[in-house]
Amino acid sequence: MSTHLRFSTDVLARLGEELIPHPDLGVIELVRNAYDADATRCTVTLNNASQPGGTLVVEDDGDGMTAEDITDAFLLIGRSSKPSSPLTTKGRRKLGEKGLGRLASLRLGQQVELVSRPRSQPGVAHVLQIDWSAYDSVDTVEEVDLIVQTRATNQGPGTSITVHRLRQGFNEAEMERLSRAMRLLTGFFDDEDTGFVTSLNAPQFKRMSDAVNRGFFDECEYKLVATLDENGIASATLYDWKGEVLAQGEHGDVAMRRDRGHFTCPMMYHAPAAKFELWMFTLDKQSFEKRNSLRKYTDLRPWLRVVGGVHLFHRGLRVHPYGDPSFDWLELNLLRARSPEVRPSTNTSVGRVTVEDPDNQLVPKTDRMGFQENLHFIELRDFAARATDWAARVRLTRRETDRTGAAATARKAEQEASRKVESVLDSLPPVQRKQVAELVQSQNILIKELERDRLLYRSLATVGISTAVFAHESIGSAGGLGQDLDTIERRGRDLLGPDVFEAKIEKVLTRSKNTASSIHSFAKLPLRMLQRRKRRATVVDINDTCREFVEMFGGYLSDWHIKLDLDLSDQPARVLTPPADIESIYANLVINAARSFSRDDTSRERTVLIRTRAENEHVVINVADSGPGITGIDLKDIWLPGEGSSADGTGLGLTIVKDIVADLHGKKTVLEDGDLLAEANGELGGAAFYVRLPRQADSHNR
Repeated sequence: MSTHLRFSTDVLARLGEELIPHPDLGVIELVRNAYDADATRCTVTLNNASQPGGTLVVEDDGDGMTAEDITDAFLLIGRSSKPSSPLTTKGRRKLGEKGLGRLASLRLGQQVELVSRPRSQPGVAHVLQIDWSAYDSVDTVEEVDLIVQTRATNQGPGTSITVHRLRQGFNEAEMERLSRAMRLLTGFFDDEDTGFVTSLNAPQFKRMSDAVNRGFFDECEYKLVATLDENGIASATLYDWKGEVLAQGEHGDVAMRRDRGHFTCPMMYHAPAAKFELWMFTLDKQSFEKRNSLRKYTDLRPWLRVVGGVHLFHRGLRVHPYGDPSFDWLELNLLRARSPEVRPSTNTSVGRVTVEDPDNQLVPKTDRMGFQENLHFIELRDFAARATDWAARVRLTRRETDRTGAAATARKAEQEASRKVESVLDSLPPVQRKQVAELVQSQNILIKELERDRLLYRSLATVGISTAVFAHESIGSAGGLGQDLDTIERRGRDLLGPDVFEAKIEKVLTRSKNTASSIHSFAKLPLRMLQRRKRRATVVDINDTCREFVEMFGGYLSDWHIKLDLDLSDQPARVLTPPADIESIYANLVINAARSFSRDDTSRERTVLIRTRAENEHVVINVADSGPGITGIDLKDIWLPGEGSSADGTGLGLTIVKDIVADLHGKKTVLEDGDLLAEANGELGGAAFYVRLPRQADSHNR
């Protein structure tokens, strides 16, 4: 007995309304079909569609379809027409795939009416009606007969598809999505010439078009243009805001990537030829003033919220979801977080990857959510990502070139400027002369303070780098030492016997093992504190950071026989800052307390207390110890760099704490305002420190 495959009517739902996550994607599929039909315009109308039950109408002025086209192509699901005719009459490269997207769009409603007027048959219209409820009473799809009717018409060529009784309404959010997708579909870079215009009869579309059409491309700070030729060879050019070439890179420069500490470069990319353009912006008033722009810089951010990100245009039309909000397919935001000075984000740039793909190397996903991640797409994405890396390297090199020696150059310029100011002062009346002299003096004081801070933090950076290097090298040695000591203990017990070993060896060996453990803990500490992610600003709960700090420092304090008491707030105590700042506060204050015990010759219990509290507008960190207190120095001087009550310390720890608190408050008067306090003898008898920081609202999205 012969038989054949049969398809249940349930497959219509599987390949229809369940295939696309948002109804706007179904509408866009019908618009893309109009493009394939060589239409010059396509209009979408939604009637009473805010709730289920409304009507969708998609009309175009394309070539239309004959009755045979409807039967053999439109209704044939699963086979593409492109292999036999990849180009339209106008020479457009066809977008349509296997009809699955079209089926999904037709299933948006309960009924469909297709009216198509073929250009090849003037005066004729072919009508097809589909009532999806007819499939509810049969078992297989092929049991329902569909009839194409032909009638006379006086309208020009084109196709109209009406979807009745929509299954899902288009609420405000869906209308915004559809308006954005419709407006961006044919491009918004002011240089497109697709010969295809789309419109949506809705107020949201006009608002969206007005926002998009405000193009700020001529206000970019940098523009990157990268190309990938037919042989897979990349090249790139970086322009400044004046359109002048800053740098050009060949394949070996642009395609370079860093992999596990080594730079590698593919011989070629296995991807279709493409062009990648990226406009990068600086969101500040100064950049607009530098260009003598007549537009407001405050209008740039709203425009970028609509169009920001890198979009992908395939055969002339934009492909969803590349460039959509929250879809950062080139990971621009992740890379910017690592190097914010020279890298763009989706909020500060807009770009496009343009590709024709004549060999159909890019394969659309069945759910219409972009392309399958095959080798060709991965290589295309890698090409664009590596091009942004190259541009970042160029910008970083230029910045470092400008920065190197800038201080010495500035000092020379300042000396020359001072001489000119002196000559000008002599010509001013006494009152104005005094005012200008006071201003100049205050600026000179500020410059000296900044120079002092620069030298201080250069020293700290050197110490940090050296510590990290030594820590990295010490971890392995300390771990190996611990294993060796375990081996000695095991063999010593076997050779000497338990009694002799415990009497002669055990005490010394235990002390050595504790020392090795401490070295291992100390080595891990700076490496953890210097992690990049801890230097990015985020919302930090000081209680969570305290617990992590105790986990890091616990072994150190235990080895010093220091008891650590925690009294943490039972309310969230959040601050907007890099986690490393809060860790630095804890580390410097606790280390300061621990070192004080080395100056204490009494037998009192060694205790350090960490207390946190959440107030209305502030969070408070209190660190107190039972040591000898602050002696031999005035309290107001302990915050100065190089000072301190410990002769063998660096004198920088409390200065760092003061600078962090001042930065978080945005003011210099943290000592005078009580945001940072010290007591020579606090509640435990030793030193006590109180740090008050601005509290982040609890409702903030972390």
